[in-house]
Amino acid sequence: MVNVINENLKFSESILKEIFSLYQEIKALSDDEILSCSSERPKKLFLKLDALITQNLESDVVSILLDKKGLEPIFAHINRFRNLYTVRLETMYSNEILASQSPWNVLENYPFYKNYLRLIRTEYEGFGLKSGDRIFFLGSGPLPLTLIVFFKYHAVKGTGIEQNPERTRLSIETLDKLGLSKDITIINGSHLSMNPIDFLDPDAGSKALIIAAQAEPKREILDHLLKVIPPGCRISYRIYEKGLMRLVNRDFLLDLPEGYREYKRIKPEPPAYNTVVFVEKKE
Repeated sequence: MVNVINENLKFSESILKEIFSLYQEIKALSDDEILSCSSERPKKLFLKLDALITQNLESDVVSILLDKKGLEPIFAHINRFRNLYTVRLETMYSNEILASQSPWNVLENYPFYKNYLRLIRTEYEGFGLKSGDRIFFLGSGPLPLTLIVFFKYHAVKGTGIEQNPERTRLSIETLDKLGLSKDITIINGSHLSMNPIDFLDPDAGSKALIIAAQAEPKREILDHLLKVIPPGCRISYRIYEKGLMRLVNRDFLLDLPEGYREYKRIKPEPPAYNTVVFVEKKE
């Protein structure tokens, strides 16, 4: 047992050196550089980070790393970088779709496309949705892959909410290029834009609401939704809780706000990384 503990400590120190090395490079990059610089540096750092956090590590090693005091600023920079680079990647693919004569081929070459197929099936089955239903997706981004996959593979219509105006515009144009504008709508706004009519109107009403992994802060979002959703309304939110993926999940809800009941939690199956937590507003 002592040998195992010592080996875990040594291995965790090795991983920690990798994390710190990445942090030193990442912290030097501004938001604008991550989003739009012409250098290949952000891509190389993203690939290094992705290889690091998707390693299959023992839970004891992960706990040793995540319990180290003083590392929160490092994890915050890593989270910032990954979120911004994801926006960069989605923006690049949306622009390629707009310029392509074969937009669906471009979309299906998105690096995490297969991850989304698995993730959306998990949410489709977890909610018990059926063809013709409509969902809301909070934090839809410049490439609304969640909504696209929901409709393409399950005929579930969707409304995306994106707070950045430019990303909203780009996603609307991308959906139009893919021929999906009649079935998927994008709104420029945030959780604060939502009101009871979104859920109660039989024509516009949603069967479920999904909160993106990058949509933060989740407690504030869920607190506000309690004011506008009807009792029994179902919500899911995505978290990373497997291995070092937790490094990029700093907005981790340990306790649900009063008024919700968690009724299901589905852990990821490869190639998906997200655990999906299903909750509903109490009656």
